[in-house]
Amino acid sequence: MADPGLRNSIWTSLKSQTATWFVGFLIAILTIFSSQLTESIKFGLNRADSRTKQYEELASEISQYIFYAELSVEFIKNNWTAKETLEKIVGGYNQSITNLRKKEFVYLAWLHKYWGKQEVDRFEKFMETVKTFDASIHSLNDEFGDVGRGRKLKVDPKRTEEVLMLMKPTADRMRDEGRLILRSLEAG
Repeated sequence: MADPGLRNSIWTSLKSQTATWFVGFLIAILTIFSSQLTESIKFGLNRADSRTKQYEELASEISQYIFYAELSVEFIKNNWTAKETLEKIVGGYNQSITNLRKKEFVYLAWLHKYWGKQEVDRFEKFMETVKTFDASIHSLNDEFGDVGRGRKLKVDPKRTEEVLMLMKPTADRMRDEGRLILRSLEAG
């Protein structure tokens, strides 16, 4: 029969070793999950920060483009199409459409990654309207060119009247679609 003191000593040692290993195991598990939790929180904060910056940039580009599109409609509607006024409006319009179109796929990627399909669909619809408006204003390029080269004092009012029939409702639709996208992004 074994010595009771030895048996007690072995039992105490086993309990101590088991407790040590158990505490170490718990610390390892908590470390693994705490780093995952920390990473998850960091990702959430970075995502929220990215969404805010991207929303602000997209909202600014949409707003600027709509501003120049509506300004173009106003100038053409009022026959403010002399060389000096065209130079002022055409440069701003061209810059705003270039900025919006050259980042179109970047904006789509952001919308897909940080918002969702509904926002992607709305932006694609908005961009189709933008392209329709842009095509209508470009249909006046020959007229603008003649005024710019001094062949005409102003764009032909009959020609602008034809183009305005498409431009005005397209600009109105574009404004509505732009607002819808931005409201949707704010809510999402």
